[in-house]
Amino acid sequence: MACPFLRETSVKFCHAAPVRKLIPLAQAGRAEEKCSSGAYQSCRVFQSRPAAGAASGTCPHLVESLMQYCGAASVSRYVPYSESVLSRCGKDGFRYCELYLAMAHPGLDADDVDGLPLPAWLRYSANHMWLDVAEDGTCHAGIDSFLSRAIGGVEGISYVWTGGDHRPAAVLTVGGVDFEVVFPNPLRIVACNLYLRANPHRLNSQPYTSGWLFEGTALDETTRGLLRGPGARTWMENDLKRINQLLQECTAGLAADGGVFAPGLIAHLPREQAVALFHEFFSLWSVLPRDAGGRREP
Repeated sequence: MACPFLRETSVKFCHAAPVRKLIPLAQAGRAEEKCSSGAYQSCRVFQSRPAAGAASGTCPHLVESLMQYCGAASVSRYVPYSESVLSRCGKDGFRYCELYLAMAHPGLDADDVDGLPLPAWLRYSANHMWLDVAEDGTCHAGIDSFLSRAIGGVEGISYVWTGGDHRPAAVLTVGGVDFEVVFPNPLRIVACNLYLRANPHRLNSQPYTSGWLFEGTALDETTRGLLRGPGARTWMENDLKRINQLLQECTAGLAADGGVFAPGLIAHLPREQAVALFHEFFSLWSVLPRDAGGRREP
């Protein structure tokens, strides 16, 4: 599926010019254009690189090509049609493009658990990260609404890996404390959402769209052990119960009576409790399965 803002046009350009200027065919044929008539022989570029051609025809250096460009961009950047497959515009990845999100304002038609959005088309890890896998294998990953609500305002973000085959990891600074979020399975990372370093609040306001963290391609183990559908919903409901029970035992005013916990709770907890809560719900350790007694299995 391609971006609805993706446009096509044919352009002309001079193959001999030191700087390639692309002219859409809709604008060709203007009075000052010499390329499409015998007047090309008076062109300085042609005179410096003469080539065989009809005296009354078009310049032999004139090339016509099919291009694509973004109709939402303020400045059109033409991309050869043959190279469009290399961009996200012609793939499902356009759904995470800044221009698309800003111009189309796509609605997030998602299920929720006690008001926490839980899009059914995504896969989730037990440490509250999500993965979106397109048909072509392109992946996007980020933190879910549970983790986003728990951390509240993020002061800074840095990426451990920006490329290669790794478990995607980022360090979030909250209340002066660094917390590392790690997707539990390996992914071939091709890009990170660097916009978040300037606007980390998107992790809270739009965790499933412009708040994505990593882009890449799926490996054999990328989707291993992830939850989706009814299984993801049951898991989210259970974690809400567990975190509220834990908060009621250790502090007051941050837990909800049968509902969702207070936003930004990690920043409001003492450092030791904040680290312990993050370790329990959001670290790689929290991905380990539990035994019959509820203990983590190594």
